[in-house]
Amino acid sequence: MDMSIFKNIDTVYVTGHKNPDADSHVSSKIMCDILKANGINAVWTFFEGDTAGKGEKLIEDVLDINPFIMSRSEIGDKKFLLVDHNDVSQSVGCADNVIAAIDHHVDSGQIKNLFLSDYCCTALYIYMMFKDSYEFSGCQKTQIFRAVLSDSVFGKSSRYKPTDAQAVKALGYNTNYDEYFEKFFVPTDLTKAPEIFGKNGLKSYSFEKAQFVSTYIEATDTKLLCDYEQFIRDYDGDFLGIWIDYTQPKTFVYFKMGGTVHHLTYDCIASRAATIMPQIVKLF
Repeated sequence: MDMSIFKNIDTVYVTGHKNPDADSHVSSKIMCDILKANGINAVWTFFEGDTAGKGEKLIEDVLDINPFIMSRSEIGDKKFLLVDHNDVSQSVGCADNVIAAIDHHVDSGQIKNLFLSDYCCTALYIYMMFKDSYEFSGCQKTQIFRAVLSDSVFGKSSRYKPTDAQAVKALGYNTNYDEYFEKFFVPTDLTKAPEIFGKNGLKSYSFEKAQFVSTYIEATDTKLLCDYEQFIRDYDGDFLGIWIDYTQPKTFVYFKMGGTVHHLTYDCIASRAATIMPQIVKLF
């Protein structure tokens, strides 16, 4: 990354997406540290009302989650670096406020200076991008590793590839994640259904031809799968719903657009970003 893109910017606000997960927290905090090390005034920022999402348990013992909390009414003409997303509907709302984005999701076409990767998590991409020019602390490396575990679902996700395993080894960790899965994996609390159907892993997507929200359910069975599908059918708007059954393993996808529900099924733990979204955009 050419740091000159931040030249003459008084303050760069570094932010992840709504309902931040472990990767969004870690990558935004570490990217803020890297900017500061390069003499750039940077502030780790999240927006008022955004709640912690999937993966917080993975990082709560290695990262003090205390970003600056900004109201969206305060955005004004402030300038932002987006991490772990490149769709402004997931954070600042307007591309004019964005200097650049570092991400590993589908290109929204909104950001001029977009640094896009297919690494399993943005934090790992940041490590590989800057490891030769920035000295990562042992704590930062641990935070990045935990973000990898979160976004790759402990190496079980379809987004996890040999290049990710190689990068994890470069980070200084082995790639046997079984003990971490046993310790940290928490399935979606389905005792809160149907309310949780519209909240877990909530993200909004804005493309030229489609705007929709999405959630996912991580389960060890399919007992409430039909209820989840009915929730999507009844939802007032377009919706991408994903149900992952870790025992088979299998992933069930329901994409409601214009009143029609499209079904996709994967015989694996399918990644929303790397596997499912590329198929969904073909349906627009």
